[in-house]
Amino acid sequence: MFQQGNNKITSDILLVVPVRKGYSGITIDLGLLHIYSALKAKGIVSTIMHCPKDGITEEKFREILQANLHIKTIGFKMFSVDHNSVKRMSLIAKQVLPECVTVAGGPHPTCLPEYILEDMPGIDYVFRGEGEAGFPVFCEKVLAGKPLLEAPNIAYRREKGVVQNKCVAVDELDRLPRIQWEDVSIEDYPDFLTSLPFIPVMATRGCPFQCKYCAAHSIVGRKMRYRSVENVIDELRFLKETHKIEGFNFSDDELTLNRNYFIDLCKGLIKSGLNLKWECSNGVRLDTLDDEVLDIMYKAGCRYISVGIESGNNRILKSMKKNISTEVIREKVAMVKRSKVVPQGLFMVGFPDETEEDIRKTIDFAIELDIDKTNFSIFMPLPGSEIFDELVAGGALEIDRINWDDMKPDKVIFRNSLVSPEKLKQLQRYAYMKFYLRLKPLKRLFREFVLKKRGGRALFVKLKSVLSS
Repeated sequence: MFQQGNNKITSDILLVVPVRKGYSGITIDLGLLHIYSALKAKGIVSTIMHCPKDGITEEKFREILQANLHIKTIGFKMFSVDHNSVKRMSLIAKQVLPECVTVAGGPHPTCLPEYILEDMPGIDYVFRGEGEAGFPVFCEKVLAGKPLLEAPNIAYRREKGVVQNKCVAVDELDRLPRIQWEDVSIEDYPDFLTSLPFIPVMATRGCPFQCKYCAAHSIVGRKMRYRSVENVIDELRFLKETHKIEGFNFSDDELTLNRNYFIDLCKGLIKSGLNLKWECSNGVRLDTLDDEVLDIMYKAGCRYISVGIESGNNRILKSMKKNISTEVIREKVAMVKRSKVVPQGLFMVGFPDETEEDIRKTIDFAIELDIDKTNFSIFMPLPGSEIFDELVAGGALEIDRINWDDMKPDKVIFRNSLVSPEKLKQLQRYAYMKFYLRLKPLKRLFREFVLKKRGGRALFVKLKSVLSS
């Protein structure tokens, strides 16, 4: 891992979490850590540079590259919000290291490979999908000076257009190389993003659901894949022995979908005697929960879950293809509240065809559910989602006019014809004020931000983002 000091990087391969401005969350990047570990398993040394964590600016990035002219490959991990930053940083890389091979990978390039290569002259290759299988092959070719064009998962330019090679993925997740947690300074990362320290662990991959706003299926596929319970427990035991962790976060998209697997996982956690507390911040589907599941979750250490509610209007839920109703949501949230597991509601405002009345109904619904933790995100048209493709095809969204810096939950990217951007921001502010200016939510907000490491700063950044016009 990169440590600021004399700016020296000993490896030939640099993996970069790019510069991000105005973001309240700094977390361990599990995807890059998987790739780092996969490279190490092949005997390939790499370095992870986490620009937000280390306070690295684009100017500092240039300075670091100038001190490390031996670097042969730079891989940028990209979400959509990183588009403009990576575009600039890859040009810096080409200016300082013209022979260096630059690669863009992650959710954004996976879903828009042709657009990335068209819009980013500083990027040589796009890497699509999961990196553990294909990226080590690519790096081996780079280091050996061999032709790169036959490497799996990559996309690259040719005179007649962009060529996209076949993607490979790991079906048996137990075959993934062990994550090199011993190389991570966990204490360098703040723990305020969730109720427990944010140490990400993933037991499954895939999402078979059809939600129109979600792009998970475009990145990890619809087929569910599972690590064995023993494999997950081994990782957690290593984390506890190496870093003395007391809690962690399951970052899965659909951890509770396979009821039998999930119950077996909880039983394994109980039997292990690790006594770790954990939560699911990515969100679980309410319709996968029942009293037995919630009971064993709590006994296994689960203390908090995020639940994707999205809307308080059945018409909008149907439009989203959420495949759940407000009646079921009320029933399931009441069930969660009877358990000892604390729920956080995830809501979305500004979905296409949503009116101001619909949004106000969602805000009232959040209050009615009587949970004391929630998030109101402005609709983001994520590349790879069905709604993104639909809006672009219909001319309601022009990809060349998107300001990718605004691909955040507190910014307006899509201009809903029924609710102006100004009104949408006003409604989001109103939602947070109405929800959190109550005693129980306010007390939780204080505990989970103000009392945690760098939490006050995170809360300030979040409030500034929500309150800005």
